[in-house]
Amino acid sequence: MARPKLDRPRFRLARRSGRYSIEFWWEGRAHRVSTGAEDEREARVALAAFEAGWGKVPPPEAPSIGAILDAYEADRIANTERPLHAPGTMKACIAALRRHMGDLPPDLLTKPRCRAYAQQRRQEGYEVGPRAARRTKPVAAGTIIRELVTLRAAFKWAADEKWLAVAPFVEIPQAPQSRDRWLTREEAVRLVEACGDFHVRLFVLLGLHTAARSAAILGLSWADVDLDAGRLSYGTGRGNKGRARDVPINPELMAHLQAANQLAQSDYVVEFAGHQVKSVKTGFRAACKRAGLVGVTPHTLRHTAATWAAQARVPMWEIAGLLGHSDVRMVESVYGHHSPDHLREAAGAVGRVSAPIGEVTIRVKKQKIV
Repeated sequence: MARPKLDRPRFRLARRSGRYSIEFWWEGRAHRVSTGAEDEREARVALAAFEAGWGKVPPPEAPSIGAILDAYEADRIANTERPLHAPGTMKACIAALRRHMGDLPPDLLTKPRCRAYAQQRRQEGYEVGPRAARRTKPVAAGTIIRELVTLRAAFKWAADEKWLAVAPFVEIPQAPQSRDRWLTREEAVRLVEACGDFHVRLFVLLGLHTAARSAAILGLSWADVDLDAGRLSYGTGRGNKGRARDVPINPELMAHLQAANQLAQSDYVVEFAGHQVKSVKTGFRAACKRAGLVGVTPHTLRHTAATWAAQARVPMWEIAGLLGHSDVRMVESVYGHHSPDHLREAAGAVGRVSAPIGEVTIRVKKQKIV
């Protein structure tokens, strides 16, 4: 019985004349590739790199930006559990980039071209609203930044894969000033009371009490909630989107979770009619409208929780842990000014530089009257 044909050859190291070579049998004949290394450790590194590159499609001679984007997207989807961004976001970024500069050679990408792309995307906009009353909304600065960051990542991938000798420079627009919108206690009460559906109210309470992102809340399963111990875990995040793995459940949230657990018809905490809720944007927007709140999004709940913690003098390292951040300095730069003790010690360190007001002597220079 003939041996089944292998998808890839079996590689081995062989030392000949003091140097190591990679030997393998493929397509009916023996092959030998020199590593150029005399040290076995260096030879094994070369062997690992050779094996990793086996079977890859050779890079095109002059790839366009569109070809690089397509190959980068395919590689990310095939070799990672999740795409670079949330599902669909990377595809949308690549579609916009391909539409405006897909046929452009990478070496012709300049700073003015990046700026022109940003201007074109702002003017292009996108349609929103019901079909009978469509309106064009400008593309947000954050969306344009995300698209150009995706292009930069695709160029880096192309350089690593030897598609390009050097990754071209991609100019990223300056990030807009972050919105410091958070809810007051009175606004939070109004929002919770304005939630029409139980699953929307539960989402809002989880956001306010645990400072989690929307994706983490909607993906929370009952297997990650320990009502007896009074703790829950959001697991691991995607990329640099960290999550808190061990969050205490306070009494107010506990009451709502217990009620939700008794009514549960699925494995997910936030559910509707026995199915996992994929998005609460519509219900959340309606609740904000009923509560009379402007400029509030689901992410505002996370920002509100961290702000309240800073106002209560909770240490920044503990707030960082709640947010799932590993960089305490970044958390302090965003929420530090909400702490009542912010800069108080630094300002007090200056000390006295003048006499008390009661001891100040005002001297008036007498003018001679001619």
